[in-house]
Amino acid sequence: MNRKHNGDGYTYPFRHGYRTVIQVRTIQYSATGKTKAESKRKAKAKVKEAERLNWGASSDGGKTTLNTFMALWLETEHRHSVAPTTYRRYQQLATIHILPLLGHKKLVNLDRHDANGLLDQMEKSGQSLRSARQARALLSVCLNAAIGHDLIGANPVTASRKVRIPRFEIDPLTVEEVGKVIRLAPTPTMQLRLELALYYGLRQGEALGLRWKKVSFDNDEMNVTHQVQSANGKRELVQLKTKSSYRTLPLDGRTIELLRSQKAEVARMKLGSGKEWNDLDLVFPNAEGKPIASRWDYDQWHRALDAAGISRRRLHDARHTCATLLLEAGLDIELIRYWLGHSSIELTSSTYIHLTAKTARLAGAEVSKLRDQQTLGAA
Repeated sequence: MNRKHNGDGYTYPFRHGYRTVIQVRTIQYSATGKTKAESKRKAKAKVKEAERLNWGASSDGGKTTLNTFMALWLETEHRHSVAPTTYRRYQQLATIHILPLLGHKKLVNLDRHDANGLLDQMEKSGQSLRSARQARALLSVCLNAAIGHDLIGANPVTASRKVRIPRFEIDPLTVEEVGKVIRLAPTPTMQLRLELALYYGLRQGEALGLRWKKVSFDNDEMNVTHQVQSANGKRELVQLKTKSSYRTLPLDGRTIELLRSQKAEVARMKLGSGKEWNDLDLVFPNAEGKPIASRWDYDQWHRALDAAGISRRRLHDARHTCATLLLEAGLDIELIRYWLGHSSIELTSSTYIHLTAKTARLAGAEVSKLRDQQTLGAA
């Protein structure tokens, strides 16, 4: 590795070429190229551009503080690119953790030590690792926006330490437990709700936001396009956030039977409510036709597990169960990704699918077959 102290940084082989890293104070600038000279030239160009941008900010007095920029950016830009619940969470992180500590600092003076200090402060105050990671990510996205506004030349958060969160131990239900919990559910409505969670992998918001016009009894399928979400203290029906979440799932005969029963139940609820009914076309409405409370739905899930004598789990673990069952059935990973509405195969495989004893035995059986083939070939 070729290190220099005259502003050239250091250059080293990288993949099929070279990479040069130049550190200016606490910020690192890097670039790659096919040759050493090309990588150095690109890295120096980044440093020069950053200096130009920072000079521009300084020529205006460099007075813009994080407090001024983040508050305006959150309100006028970022809130329109995220879900309402996400926006409220970002507001909390900004007002409770980020701005009290760093809000007074000028954007041009922020460095990686400030970002690390934020993480240290959150740890000392007892905040979770997930909250600390979210705060770091929010600060980074904000400073990237500041770069877009030509207020700073580089994002110092990228050089700060990352927050590592230990993997959560997942314990999906077995196929026998799935059958038992559905069979012992007290009502057809609850049986249907459990099937959509355990066999179809619908998120809670997707299941509670399912509408009748998205269920086709002629084609035996349902379109997952919306979800119920809390916004400003109200339960609202909103579109799914990503294109990959939109999906059309075929329905088996038993699920169709439960859906027909639920449609009749909703009709009785509507008749009994009279003029108080809010016709939102929901498959799982409350007594007034509005979306049911997520907390109530979560409690019902625990009651169903208790009735079946199964240890309590998170409701979201039903999606883990669905993924594991599909894997054990031999379905392709890409099909499972689509079924769950994931954006990538990596998310499906790394987060939701868990190696089970059954899948391990399948692998062992394949190894035995390969050994037998080798033995026969040698003979």
